[in-house]
Amino acid sequence: MINFKRFLITIIALCSANFAFADSYIIISDYDISEIKCSDESVVSVKALTTLSNERKSIIVSSIKDGQTEFTIKVKNKIHTYKVDINNNKMTISGDKSTKILPIDLPPEALPTTEECSK
Repeated sequence: MINFKRFLITIIALCSANFAFADSYIIISDYDISEIKCSDESVVSVKALTTLSNERKSIIVSSIKDGQTEFTIKVKNKIHTYKVDINNNKMTISGDKSTKILPIDLPPEALPTTEECSK
C-alpha cells in the first residue's frame, strides 16, 4: 500500500509540473526604481530586488496565469509602462526601451549578448 501511495504521489507531481508557469523576466534599469504598480496582480508578480548596498535597480516579473495586464515603474521621476501578455505559458513584455528586459529561465548560452541588450 505504501508503494502505491508513493507511485501515485510521483505521478501527480510529474503531471502537475506540465502546467506550471516557468516564464520569468528580469528588468534592469540604470537608476533606482522608486515605485512599482501593477494593474492586475493575479496575472503577474512584479517584485523589486534590493541589493546589499540598498539599490533597487532591477525587478523580477513572473507569470501567475494566462491573461493581460500592465505595470508601471518609476525611475528618476519618469514613469515607464510595460504591457504583459501571457498566453499558453508564454509571457510577452512590451514597453519602454530605456530598460533591459532579459528572460531568466534560459541557459546562459541563450541569453542576449551585450550588443543586443544595448539596442
